[in-house]
Amino acid sequence: MTMPREIRPGSTYLVSRRCSERRFFLRPDPYVTRAFLYCLGYAAATFGIDVHAIVALSDHIHLVLTDPDGVLPEFMQCLDLLVAKTVNAYRGRWESLWAPGSYSAVRLETPEDMLAKIIYVLANPVQAGLTSHAKDWTGATSVRWRYGETRTFDRPLGFFDGRGMMPAKVELTLVPPPGFDDRTNEELDRLVIERLRAEETRIRAERRAEGKPILGMDGVMRCDPNDRPRTREPRREMNPRIAAADVDVRVEAIRARKEFLDAYRQAYCAWATGNHDVVFPAGTWLMRVRHAARCQPSPPPS
Repeated sequence: MTMPREIRPGSTYLVSRRCSERRFFLRPDPYVTRAFLYCLGYAAATFGIDVHAIVALSDHIHLVLTDPDGVLPEFMQCLDLLVAKTVNAYRGRWESLWAPGSYSAVRLETPEDMLAKIIYVLANPVQAGLTSHAKDWTGATSVRWRYGETRTFDRPLGFFDGRGMMPAKVELTLVPPPGFDDRTNEELDRLVIERLRAEETRIRAERRAEGKPILGMDGVMRCDPNDRPRTREPRREMNPRIAAADVDVRVEAIRARKEFLDAYRQAYCAWATGNHDVVFPAGTWLMRVRHAARCQPSPPPS
């Protein structure tokens, strides 16, 4: 039995996906950037996803988002499919765009964890040594957006037929993450900018001390989309399911996760012996969607 997914409505995640063989298929050509944001806007609107932070580097993407209705797998299936087909059509490719097993969804337990991952996402081009400042990244990023701001993206021609069923335009709003209701959008923007500048300063100092250069956008755009990083690819590392800086919160989240897994295994074993009236724990995804298994109701988001 594979590890079951626990999908609870109202959860906030850091979602990541990597290109096949770490190739630069998502190199930020203007078409690729527009296409990615169009696909993201369409998928988010279709499945009611709240997007809090965005970045797409040449070989991977990161999103911080909230899933109000507990449909994250369907949202990601839609996004991955549309981006893969659009970018492959643009690049003249036929093979898989995404690396198998590279999908990651880490549940963020507290508002402070959400803020930390938002900063991580926005600072990703700096951390990767691509730009000195996050705002210099010309690919898809929400670093120049403000919370509550809505942007409109035209349907990219190429894979999408101008006479097809997909909308000619989609809108995407940068939504404030949950847990910051005591702050206005402007106050939250200032907090993010302040934290981001501090993180950029830390990363630049660290890279200078290690003698690591900055590639710059000209260097990024000179890279062939079929190339890949020269660094060694991490393998067999941990794939976390939750993120919590507070130890007590992390311990409680791990305990709850173990309870879910134990209850799921018991229910699955009963199902496998023919008891299809067994009730699976709240958050069960595949058995509920594919086999209409009964599940405990999910508690309302806190």
